[in-house]
Amino acid sequence: MLLNRERANQVMDRHGLDGIVAAFPENIYYLSDYWGPMFLMSRNYTLYALLPRDENAPAALVMPGTGVYHLEHCPTWMPNVATFVTRVAPRTPRDFEFSTEELDLEQMVTQVHADTPLTPYPTREGAEMAPRDKQLLGRYAAHQGRSEATAARALARAVDDAGLTQGRLGFDDPRVLGWLHDIGQTGLTGMDALNVFKEIRMVKSPAEIDLLRIAGQRGEAVLNGVIDRMHVGMPLDAIGDIHARLSAEQGCRSEWIIANIRGLATGVVEAGELIKLDSVVSYRQYRGDVGRSVFFGEPDAEMLRRSEAVSRALEIAYAEIRPGRSFKEIVDLTLAAVHREGFPGFVIAGPHSVGLEHTDHPVSVGAQMPGHHPLTFEENMVFTLDMPYHEFGWGTTHVEDMMIVRKDGCEPITSMDTRLRVKPI
Repeated sequence: MLLNRERANQVMDRHGLDGIVAAFPENIYYLSDYWGPMFLMSRNYTLYALLPRDENAPAALVMPGTGVYHLEHCPTWMPNVATFVTRVAPRTPRDFEFSTEELDLEQMVTQVHADTPLTPYPTREGAEMAPRDKQLLGRYAAHQGRSEATAARALARAVDDAGLTQGRLGFDDPRVLGWLHDIGQTGLTGMDALNVFKEIRMVKSPAEIDLLRIAGQRGEAVLNGVIDRMHVGMPLDAIGDIHARLSAEQGCRSEWIIANIRGLATGVVEAGELIKLDSVVSYRQYRGDVGRSVFFGEPDAEMLRRSEAVSRALEIAYAEIRPGRSFKEIVDLTLAAVHREGFPGFVIAGPHSVGLEHTDHPVSVGAQMPGHHPLTFEENMVFTLDMPYHEFGWGTTHVEDMMIVRKDGCEPITSMDTRLRVKPI
């Protein structure tokens, strides 16, 4: 289970919530363990996940009835799989949509049809069923009998099954509450829980830490491979292609690699110029985030001194991080250390939680000012401490590593090898 249930309960209690509803793919995956084709197709609002605060109430994954076959490959722990069939009679002329059929809307909405098939596909009469046919028919039979006409109606049924029709729920997309009101669940109240989900996800479960360890270490291997393949004259655009290929070879997906020279990602790799590399891969949706700086030629004494100052400052910062210390405390400490260690004027030290998103902690949205959410390090948080730098007339550098916050300090996921990578011309 990816979900940190204890953490989720604590955060729901803090916000006075009877449950949370996920509409965004990363949150559905986090709550349910399910990741499937509709996410890949960007068919948003065809899946939801409901987590009641009461652990005795049934948690629910809402999904298309035709899609339950994928649970054979990617199962969910949630006991209630609420399906919909999207088979309604159009009231007005419409464009063709393959998921609709000519069935009566009023009948579908007001009655539960035990005989309404989850899939429109036919069965060959008299054919002998192969083992896979029997397996798939069994899966459809297991979910037969309680389908609704739409995803929103299936979610409403799941809310009812959990006894939450008068509850206060948190929604990562607050529009969903209005949609539930529109179809009759007017007793529901709720709140915008975009950052509630991020607050929960800041503290990782053991299963998440295992995935992040793989993502981080493979991501560093990918970045090292990119550095090995770089050469003077190579278009900076080509670095992304190498990153994608090496990520695939590691069983990961390339999310991005930022390759900058003097703050710009255009042109080619040049000798005598600092090169910033900021790499993010994903493994089973969890991010691996590593940064390094590269130089072709003979770096001067100032470059080496500045690089060493950043590395020493990071060691000092990691040694000071404990659960309960604020991000601001560590930022101030890190900047003071890098100045003291020989890099005066260094301006940015940026800690951020890493997980299903690159920035896996509450962030300021809408009218909120930056810093709206005071953040502290928490036990079993996975984070990086970004150290980007740009100086007009000098160049651009960057380093970062992935760390786990433990009760008595930090445990590195990646190597912490932040030295300037010097390559011959």
